[in-house]
Amino acid sequence: MSATVLVLGATGRTGGRVVSLLAERGHAIRVPSRTPRCPEGPVTPVRFDWSDPATYPPALEGVDAVYQWLPTSSDPTTQVAALLDDAKAAGVRRVVHLSAATAHLCGEDFPLHRVERFLETGPVPATILRPNVFAENFSEHPAIVRGIRTGVVAVPAGDGRVAPISVEDIAAAAAVALTQDGHQHKTYSLTGPDSLSFSDMAAIVGDAAGKPVRYQAMDPDAFREAMLGGGTPGRVADFYATMYEGIRNDSAAAVTDDVQRITGRPPVSFADYARAAADLWR
Repeated sequence: MSATVLVLGATGRTGGRVVSLLAERGHAIRVPSRTPRCPEGPVTPVRFDWSDPATYPPALEGVDAVYQWLPTSSDPTTQVAALLDDAKAAGVRRVVHLSAATAHLCGEDFPLHRVERFLETGPVPATILRPNVFAENFSEHPAIVRGIRTGVVAVPAGDGRVAPISVEDIAAAAAVALTQDGHQHKTYSLTGPDSLSFSDMAAIVGDAAGKPVRYQAMDPDAFREAMLGGGTPGRVADFYATMYEGIRNDSAAAVTDDVQRITGRPPVSFADYARAAADLWR
């Protein structure tokens, strides 16, 4: 049966792909924005603003499922709680929340951790997705793309290993959890099939692009200061600093079969992703 899904963050790297998959499968999609445009096919723009709770109930009317990620505010748990209270009142059956691989290992004051804890007993049955490092960071993150083109990828990951996952696989898992039963009250760690260091990934990218690419470990404090100096908000810089701390500690090194279990197919390997993206680095 078709579902009506509110996709928060529909212009993001995962959200946009979730919208496409849901549309291909015949579902109706609500795309939120502060200034909604005219409907296009199965996509209906609706007015929504995290900072304005009055926009929540109209956006949720007739919705079966909600795809969300963390609001960029100083108190995201309060906003998520208000949204899901309205979602329960509207008859929403499930929420799929995009988290991060190491969110549950961070302190209680870390926003992603607090939201996860709330969702575990929240008013709407939730599925929590904890994706590993996005493979597409190497082709869609401007600083990393520039680094590849000049031959050096510099991030504060130390010698830690990760299990990079394609955002295509994240979106595929989300689309299933949004529209099929059996995934409520579950948390999935979404990974690719390989545990790799950033040196490994730089070498794989270099082989695909036909040019030498190496990894350079940055000082964590220098990385954070560079982000702040470039205009990145403090809470966003804190998020990335915490993420890379987890990577340095090998907290994101494990490989799981969760993508296969949810979607019925194996995840894309980093090498296959790199071969498909190689033209972007040449």
